[in-house]
Amino acid sequence: MSLRFSEAGPEFPEQLVEALLTGDVVFLCGAGVSAPQLPGFGALVTRCFASLNVEMSASEQLSFKENRFEEALGSLSRRIVNPAEMTRAVVAELQPPADADLSHHRTILRLSRDLENRPAIVTTNFDTLIERALMETEDADQVRTFSFAGQDLPPPGSAGFGGIIHIHGRIADPDVGLDETPLVVTSADYGDAYMRSGWASRFLFDLCRTKTVVLVGYSAGDAPVRYFLNVLEADRQRFPDLRPVYAIDAVVTRDLADVRWAALAVEPIAYEYQLDAAGNPTSHAALWPDLEKLADLVERPRATRREWAQAILAKPFADADAAELDHAAWLFSGRRDLWSLAIPIIIDGDWFDFFADRKLWTERDASWIIAAWLVRDLASSDRFRRAVDWLEKLGKPFADELARRIRQVKDAPVLWLRLWRLLAISRPDRGDHWEDRAYTLMEVLKGPVVLHADMERAVSLLTPALELRSGRSFFDDEPAVDPPRRLSDLAWPRLTLSDRGGASDLVAALLALPQPLVLLEIASARLRATVGLSLDIGTIEGDYDGNDSAVPSVEPHGQNEHHDGPVFLVELLARLLKPAAAKDRDAVRAQASAWKAMPGILGARLWLHSLRQAELFDADEAFAGLVGLSRDIFWTVRRELALVLRDRAGDANADLVAAVEKRILTEGPAYYDRYVVEAGQADWRSHALDAAIWLRLNMLEQAGRLSAEGTVELAAVKARRVYLARDVEDQDFFGSYSTGVHMVVGDAQPIIDAAEGERLQVAREVLGSHDIEKQQGWSVFCRTNPRGAFDTLKDAPLDDANAPLWRDLMVALSFPEGEKDPDRRPLLVAIFATLELAEAPFLALVVDRLADLYWSSPRQTEPAIAAWWQRLFAAAVARDTEPLDPTRDLYADLINTPGGRLTQATLIDIEARRKAGESIDPELLVALDAAVAAPGRQGTMARGALVFAAGFVLTIEGQTVAPLLEAALAGDGDEAIALRRVLVTDSRLSSVASRTFSAAVLRGVSELTGRGHDLTNAAAKIIAPALSILRGEQTETDWGMGVADAARALRTGPLALRTGVAELVKQWIHQIDEDRAVAWRTGIGPLLLAVWPRERSFREREFSRHFADLAVESGDAFPEALEQLLPHMSLLEGHGGTHVIERSGAPEKFPRETLILLWKLFGPGTTSDLYGVPKILDRLIAALPAIELDRRLQWLDQKATRYE
Repeated sequence: MSLRFSEAGPEFPEQLVEALLTGDVVFLCGAGVSAPQLPGFGALVTRCFASLNVEMSASEQLSFKENRFEEALGSLSRRIVNPAEMTRAVVAELQPPADADLSHHRTILRLSRDLENRPAIVTTNFDTLIERALMETEDADQVRTFSFAGQDLPPPGSAGFGGIIHIHGRIADPDVGLDETPLVVTSADYGDAYMRSGWASRFLFDLCRTKTVVLVGYSAGDAPVRYFLNVLEADRQRFPDLRPVYAIDAVVTRDLADVRWAALAVEPIAYEYQLDAAGNPTSHAALWPDLEKLADLVERPRATRREWAQAILAKPFADADAAELDHAAWLFSGRRDLWSLAIPIIIDGDWFDFFADRKLWTERDASWIIAAWLVRDLASSDRFRRAVDWLEKLGKPFADELARRIRQVKDAPVLWLRLWRLLAISRPDRGDHWEDRAYTLMEVLKGPVVLHADMERAVSLLTPALELRSGRSFFDDEPAVDPPRRLSDLAWPRLTLSDRGGASDLVAALLALPQPLVLLEIASARLRATVGLSLDIGTIEGDYDGNDSAVPSVEPHGQNEHHDGPVFLVELLARLLKPAAAKDRDAVRAQASAWKAMPGILGARLWLHSLRQAELFDADEAFAGLVGLSRDIFWTVRRELALVLRDRAGDANADLVAAVEKRILTEGPAYYDRYVVEAGQADWRSHALDAAIWLRLNMLEQAGRLSAEGTVELAAVKARRVYLARDVEDQDFFGSYSTGVHMVVGDAQPIIDAAEGERLQVAREVLGSHDIEKQQGWSVFCRTNPRGAFDTLKDAPLDDANAPLWRDLMVALSFPEGEKDPDRRPLLVAIFATLELAEAPFLALVVDRLADLYWSSPRQTEPAIAAWWQRLFAAAVARDTEPLDPTRDLYADLINTPGGRLTQATLIDIEARRKAGESIDPELLVALDAAVAAPGRQGTMARGALVFAAGFVLTIEGQTVAPLLEAALAGDGDEAIALRRVLVTDSRLSSVASRTFSAAVLRGVSELTGRGHDLTNAAAKIIAPALSILRGEQTETDWGMGVADAARALRTGPLALRTGVAELVKQWIHQIDEDRAVAWRTGIGPLLLAVWPRERSFREREFSRHFADLAVESGDAFPEALEQLLPHMSLLEGHGGTHVIERSGAPEKFPRETLILLWKLFGPGTTSDLYGVPKILDRLIAALPAIELDRRLQWLDQKATRYE
């Protein structure tokens, strides 16, 4: 992750910043550091010629124009009589001004120091402005000891290395007490320093082996860059211990970086030119302020980071610009020391989303950080809503941490404290452990020993938990309530099950236990807890109970499907009544009375359900209960109350029945009058009252206990409400009713019932019916009575009106269901014979279904059916005028089109003849010729079928389709591309097909897209031949392509092809030889060495995991496999990457090589979470204790999170 301070400023790589913090960086300074007060090299040359009064020659002008200034001066020194005059002219031009601006030099001095705070700066400048800047903090004697020049240079890597090192020499500075040294200024001087004597190049090479070098004040074409870095690039290949070299350089825009850096061993760090006073982009103002900030960090890392974090995080998130966001990401990336600062500073909670999006913390850290921030203001609606969102993301660890911190808060408002505590309990740890899942508990409940704890856990799974969702999505048009009065003002609370899928089976398993009374007590306790939680969250408030609608029926009913919440718990209680009553009637009656006393409506509904059980309450007790029932419950509950009326009225005392009927006839208006009708709203109350009276009186009528007065009232209701002039239906027992999903079966009865002469007309009519059941009737008739369907059609005209009927019959016979029908074969023969008279227009309407019928017919033993091929194929080609859709999968289409299926049928028939030892019928070869030459989309489908079976087609004796197939595969259009894809993605491997169509194969793999088996199948088409050749099993002639072809295809082909190869070789390492080391040494290793691209541009991150796994899977060849594959790997991103290492013996057998692999995958710069790495490191130490001292292992161990 890079560090950036401003939009236009440089992005400093994290690796460079870390090196700066550890004192491992040396700045190599060019003329730009002293500009504009001292001239650059070009201006110096110009002034030098002018001061000597010498005109440039043509060659000198050319060198000058090409920025080869040292050549111009070299030529000048050879032309003038006294070369020393040129040196004096150079020195004169570089004399510092009296009031020199040393700000840039101070910044470099702050940055370029070692861990002992000694300056370590290398410069090609001749001036002493850096020494003058150093004199502001050091005395002259100390500055003189720090200044080196010419060949008298301290050796890099030595204990005393440091100072201000002028590798091209230094001019005298009497103020500092420094003498002049020889200057490297001409091409001859450069040649000696960098080539003939080479002291400068050796110094810089050693410097790059010991320090990270940063070039500043140079452009890519400057002489030191050209002389030094080109050599360094070559050395980097031979000496992998060379450190990175960075170049800070200005660009007009970031996307126009100087391309010359790409050819050098340098990583450019670009910043943008700013406009100067004249409006031209020449100013370096974006660089030096950012370097000063970087120097602040290097000098005082902890304090500076805290200051930066405080300044950025105190802002609203939306006010932070991109540079500040990048800056913040760098501050927190991989570090935990700033969270204690961030918590009190942050006001805007959006910053936490930013931390999560940038993956700047672990979920464990996120839980305590956010919780600590939230509790700083418990009376904040904004923080509460954010807490709801984070609870959804972080789960129980966050809830536990939040609860712990809430307990520590003093003097919080009581209402807010209640809301926060509800939030903290809304995501309990349930369903996270395998032993608490429904299917696991069901196995326990079926076992020989069931503990009370098992029953408690099972019932707890049926008990809903509180879940909060942020926002008020159902009430977005209402103003927010501030301050909030209840939980729903801040979030959407709901009661939900964690494992609803297994709930029904769990209820059944509990009911099978012989302890119904114990279960009734456990479940009742859970229901009381649910009711209590509902009171806390406001689901039950006054006469409102939100749980009521969540349970359509207390006993099992289809309307309970797809409902969440307490529905399964209530169903369990309802179903336990009878078995529990058989154990202890009085205890169950007492439990039912307790239900009635519960707040809300659910308990009362369960009590009403218990009144229906004759073994618990007699009819008089049931009706006495109804008489004493509260008015709200009497008129709110539908189903359970109505069923008590229906089931118990017949046996109840007449006076009690009359008292209940009186309630029905008289109480309703008072109940519904309490509802207020808003202005402009239709008054619905009288309709609702009539519906409620109608249902209750109907129940008494069904029980035979409705009085004359009640009968009159029921008739009056039916007269007032026409829609109630009917019998009671199931839906009337529910406030809302779902009809569910209806499976269409098809009704063939009208066709079956039709007279023989009318059946055809009836079939046509039902096919056009708006009733989908009737519409499918003919299809059902064809499947169940195909002979009858044929008899209906055989004498009918073969025209447009009857074509749909024929199509359904063909489908039924093409894909028959059930057992084999002995009548099918003669029926098929009869159908094809009947259709002989069909004309082309009719055939066009049915050819696709008729081709399916041909495919599934016994054509090989029925010549009359086989003779249909040419006619069917011609009809299919003529009918299909649609263009080929290049976005579709050709093979998936051809197997479902007549052209493709008919061609495949021909190939099947040829194969059958060949297996039987019979000669191939010439008609079949003619069919192949027709298929390969056919025009249009169906012709493409036919050719696709031939290409898919190319390995078989090419071995057919007498076939003449190969040249036409080769021509079709060689085209540039959509068909050719689709055919080549079919060729290369087929899983079968044929040397005959490869040899014949080698050009198409190589072209096809270069066009590859997609994933999965298509990739590996295509990869096998080119690397299987290469592997076979390398192992000496077959030759290039056998395959029609060689190792070089495979290598070229991988280099020029798409990323998808290389991905396929990487996946495939991981599979082959287990298949080539039982000994995986042998498989590597004799197969995979030589193969990859021969075909895999070596260019760096082909090194993709996604291959790292494949190649790492392959190296580990190579068994005892792991060290040599790693050595070969390591250059092709890079740092991993995301989760995982250690699974194969973890399950292998590599850490014990090859600890050093395993550490090298881990460092490559998870070293500095990785974004992986290093999950699994600590355990591997422990295994490495156990296998080789000395490896514990390796700094790479220590770094990985500190970076990784351990989950003990």
